[in-house]
Amino acid sequence: MNKKIWLTWIICIIGWTFSSYAMAEEKQKISPVLIFVSFSMPDTSIKQWMRVAEKIHAPVVIRGLINHSFKDTIKKVADLTHDNQGGVQLDPILFKRFQINQVPAVVVWKETNCLSNQSCLDEYDVVYGDVTLLFALQKIVDQKDNLSPLAAKAYAILHEGDHA
Repeated sequence: MNKKIWLTWIICIIGWTFSSYAMAEEKQKISPVLIFVSFSMPDTSIKQWMRVAEKIHAPVVIRGLINHSFKDTIKKVADLTHDNQGGVQLDPILFKRFQINQVPAVVVWKETNCLSNQSCLDEYDVVYGDVTLLFALQKIVDQKDNLSPLAAKAYAILHEGDHA
C-alpha cells in the first residue's frame, strides 16, 4: 500500500477514534448545517464546498465509497485535501435521514430531543443546487421558520469571514 494512503488511513482512524471519544465524553453538539456532496461532482466544486464549510465548522457529507473501495476513497480524499482545506464525512445514514437524492445540498436542521422509545421526525430545511453556501443559508433565513435563526447565525459567521 502506498505510504501516503496508509498514513491517510491511519490519520482517519485516529481522527475517528478521537472524535468518537470526544462526542461520547463531552456530548459535543452536532452542527446545525450539513453539506451533502458526491465524488461525481467536479473536484473544484467539492474543494470549494469543503473550504466554505470549514469556516462554519459544518461537515461535508458523502454517501458512499468510490468503487466500493476504502483505498480508492481514501486516495480521493487525500487528493482533495492535500492543501489542508477541510475534509469529508462518509455517512449514508444522513443521506437517508434527510432524504437527500441530489447534490450538492445544504441542510439546516434542529436536533430533536426524543426519548429512545419515541418516534421523532427531525425538523430541517434543504436547499439543492450548485449555489453558494451564503445563498443557500439566505434562502432558509428568508423562509422565516423555526430554522431561520440557525441559518442566520451560520450566515453571519460566513459573511463576517468573507469581509474580514
